[in-house]
Amino acid sequence: MGEDGKEKIESQVTPSNGEKSVEPYETGELLLPQIGEIFNLTPNEVNESKGKINTILDYAKTQTEDRSVEGLKWAIRSLQDKVGTPPLGQKWLPFLAEYAFIALETGKWEEKKRSFEK
Repeated sequence: MGEDGKEKIESQVTPSNGEKSVEPYETGELLLPQIGEIFNLTPNEVNESKGKINTILDYAKTQTEDRSVEGLKWAIRSLQDKVGTPPLGQKWLPFLAEYAFIALETGKWEEKKRSFEK
């Protein structure tokens, strides 16, 4: 976590000397447009869809320990492969956001259920 309470992820950068260095990359406002690229969203559409994108990001974080932009994009693309093509007339973003929300909520309820079991 950063000083401002936002989670930080690492983005690998290759400087001109060829060595890989790691620089922190804050999630949130800087990450949303890059995730929006997966869905071919314009900056205005990204702004309007922050909640759905964040839900998908939360799900992606449960699927990989890699917090780089590429790692999170990989997890989202894997989710697309897992659920298949959305029904006719429905777009990817709301379709995946709904799945991600249900999966996250199911996980919370399963954990709660296990807390009652011996």
